[in-house]
Amino acid sequence: MNKFNNKTQIFSGLRLRQILNDLKRNPKDAAMDLNMSLIEFEKLLNGKKILDEKLAREITSIWPVKIINLINPYFDREPNFKIMRATASLKTSRTMKRGGIDYYEYRDTVMSKNAPFRPEWIRELSYVSNNSTSNRLLRWNRGHLLHQFTYFVGEINFYYYDKNHNKKVAIMNTGDSMYIGPYVPHTFTTRNKDCSGFIIAITYTDKISSDIQNELLDYGEKKSAKFFSDLPKKSYDKVTVLKYKNIKTKKISHNKNNIFNLKTLASTKLVKSAKSFELEVIKDNKCMQSDLSHQYIYVLSKKGSMMIEGKKFNFKNNDTIYIKPCTNYAFLTKGLKVLIMSVDGKISGDTQLQLLQIGKKNLKRIIYDDIGWFKQ
Repeated sequence: MNKFNNKTQIFSGLRLRQILNDLKRNPKDAAMDLNMSLIEFEKLLNGKKILDEKLAREITSIWPVKIINLINPYFDREPNFKIMRATASLKTSRTMKRGGIDYYEYRDTVMSKNAPFRPEWIRELSYVSNNSTSNRLLRWNRGHLLHQFTYFVGEINFYYYDKNHNKKVAIMNTGDSMYIGPYVPHTFTTRNKDCSGFIIAITYTDKISSDIQNELLDYGEKKSAKFFSDLPKKSYDKVTVLKYKNIKTKKISHNKNNIFNLKTLASTKLVKSAKSFELEVIKDNKCMQSDLSHQYIYVLSKKGSMMIEGKKFNFKNNDTIYIKPCTNYAFLTKGLKVLIMSVDGKISGDTQLQLLQIGKKNLKRIIYDDIGWFKQ
């Protein structure tokens, strides 16, 4: 990667490929977003064009990307909460091809530069009439560094490689959920001819962030390999599948009244602090709460109301909300049903443990991440 090693340059295009992977954009889409030619954008990706300050500022103004992803980690301030309406999400709709066919429709949902989430609404456009993992219509990706929690709506097939590198398929329906770990190849199709189903794919960072990648890059591959010198004492499954019908409902009370139905969704021991829930309000209330974790909220019901920092907001289906740690909020109205993903910030856990779980074979990808997550 010597083409990115010019120490006189303040900015670098080294992380641009990873940014595209995280935001599920190909170079053509990215070039259009930046109003530049694909040839010039490819030069940035290949280290043949200097990423100047003007372009660095443009990238951070268009995409939910922090300036530290392009230089050194400092800060970018964001509000305590953000809201993205379903109408705004629809405007980000884009069709992604795999192997020359329309494969996914992507839509952005709420994002914050300081949050660990990179969540997307994804509609599967490839219909399959069987559940074979060898179906010729499948287009597998290479996996990605981000952890992923997925909530399913409709008749969707989830394909993945297990720990023995065998292809597997999970037959998923509305309410089912799953977790998939870093660099596990996977893909999705639909069993509905109308392609009406979709997934909420909440990808998120934990310990192996760009800060860690930059630190490993500073050490170099040879020295970084020493972090993989010992085998992990315990190996966790990198894929978890949870069927909705097997989930028990827990009643949550306040002032001796049951106000919520709570279902705990798919989780992983690899990121013990990451939690996902389906919450339904069964009684109007004003129960205020505050979390030490980042909260991503997706509205599943037709409508409902929340209180955030003393202000009431009315929401509709497919609206999304991000809430920063230590921000007061409440789920107010009966009938409101939401998906909640809760993830800790950077002050928790053991970074080396996750490096061990990802594996030494992925060290180069962790450091550079300079290839797309799927083949064009």
